[in-house]
Amino acid sequence: MKNRLNHRRETLSLLSAQFDSQQPMTRYPIPHLTLFLLFFISLPGMGQEPKPVTVGIFTDCQYCNCEPGTERYYRLSTTKLDSCIKEFNTLNLDGVFHLGDMIDHGYESYDSILPRFRQFRAPLHLVLGNHDYMIKKQYKPGLPGHIGMKEDHYRVDLGQWTFLVLNGDDLSYVAPQTRVQKEERNEQVSILYSNLGVNGMIWNGGIGIEQMKWLDAQLTDAGKENRKVIVVCHFPLFSRSDHNLFNRDELFAMIARYPCVKAYFCGHYHSGSYTRKEGIHIVNFKGMVNTGVNAFAVVTLTADSILIRGYGRETSRRLGVR
Repeated sequence: MKNRLNHRRETLSLLSAQFDSQQPMTRYPIPHLTLFLLFFISLPGMGQEPKPVTVGIFTDCQYCNCEPGTERYYRLSTTKLDSCIKEFNTLNLDGVFHLGDMIDHGYESYDSILPRFRQFRAPLHLVLGNHDYMIKKQYKPGLPGHIGMKEDHYRVDLGQWTFLVLNGDDLSYVAPQTRVQKEERNEQVSILYSNLGVNGMIWNGGIGIEQMKWLDAQLTDAGKENRKVIVVCHFPLFSRSDHNLFNRDELFAMIARYPCVKAYFCGHYHSGSYTRKEGIHIVNFKGMVNTGVNAFAVVTLTADSILIRGYGRETSRRLGVR
């Protein structure tokens, strides 16, 4: 590949020299020069920047046919969602991500949300939240399949960017748990309480050992492939202290080791937040269900920036990537 690029550069230099000297070109007539140069410029690796990736982001739709709570307008979420879908469908999006909590509670609530989620023109990628499991016990094991998820954690490649979607309900008080998961969860929460951590609440979750191994392998591969990575999860790392992931410190320590990680996107804490730590942008998007004003975003990813265009209550940001 290096030899081919050197050959192209040498040829371009020859052409330029012949053109500047205004000497007749015996091999490359002047009328063909423009076409020849365009051919070289169009070849891969000849100065073209990757095409930007644009995705829609919203979180905590959290619908139910319920009376409003403190700042939460549950019934209004369908109207807000319709507005979000209408806007996203006018744009040429590469994908849409919902960061968890499609419903507040009740299996029947999905009947109002799932038909709407199928209206997105761009591919829709789901993240599991704690409220998604606020349903009767018999429905919980089949929930991912019911809402259209093939896997509860997975990888999405869009252009030069990779999204690694985590399942924060891996260790949970509301999602189905194996004996091993319960032991991991209880150990994590016990450590939190012994250190006066307040994020060991039943509405939070954690990442289990096997999923952490999967993430480590994915980050290793992404680094080798020279890809830029955004890690996605429902639960925050550094938002309000009682709303953070159980093992947030371990997770952040892992992703911070990989220069390919540029950002961490999450929901769960409805007021939203932003921090930058060790060069990684940690963006907690605002919950759609809160207040009478909508909240969603369009995120454009370029070679050197994360551009967030906020709608309604969501904040617009321009973030340079490390």
